[in-house]
Amino acid sequence: MKHTVRSFSVGLLTSGIILLIAFYVLEDSAQTLEDLNPEEMIPVLEDSGYTVLTKEKYISLTIQNDEDATDEIEDKAAAEDESEKQTRADSEEEENTDEEAAEQEKTEKSASAANEQETEESSDSYTLTIDEGMASSDISSLLAEHNIIENAAEFNSYLNEHEYSPYIQIGSFELSSDMSFYQIAERIAN
Repeated sequence: MKHTVRSFSVGLLTSGIILLIAFYVLEDSAQTLEDLNPEEMIPVLEDSGYTVLTKEKYISLTIQNDEDATDEIEDKAAAEDESEKQTRADSEEEENTDEEAAEQEKTEKSASAANEQETEESSDSYTLTIDEGMASSDISSLLAEHNIIENAAEFNSYLNEHEYSPYIQIGSFELSSDMSFYQIAERIAN
């Protein structure tokens, strides 16, 4: 065993020496970016797909782009003015139909408000108080007892799957039956 370890260490030492010699001999022939001048770098960059611009060309291109953008903005403003004129003409013609639509909308809003009141009255609310040491299954059971959720097991597995269980906070939380699992979990695990 000693002979094998010695042979291995001699091999490592030899390869290290060879690499060290190669590093010092070959280092001199390699060029770094600092050694290259800009005229030598430009063909390399252009071969790689880049475009090289002087400061003057860059400034002139940005000024030209700014002028083009200004022209586009002016064209858009003119087009918007024309469309506003057309819209005004159309709105004058449709004024009568708008009044009818407004009446219908009011009727629909009052009907939806009545539906919302029924929904609010039918939704249960409960103030959940979480004490120290309560398990997520206990919390799920309490919520199911007070009709906030339908299935305690589903909510408990939701808390565990989405990793809310370790972050449940102690305190009182106002919850309602129209809240989703996500909303309830976010409220109790801030």
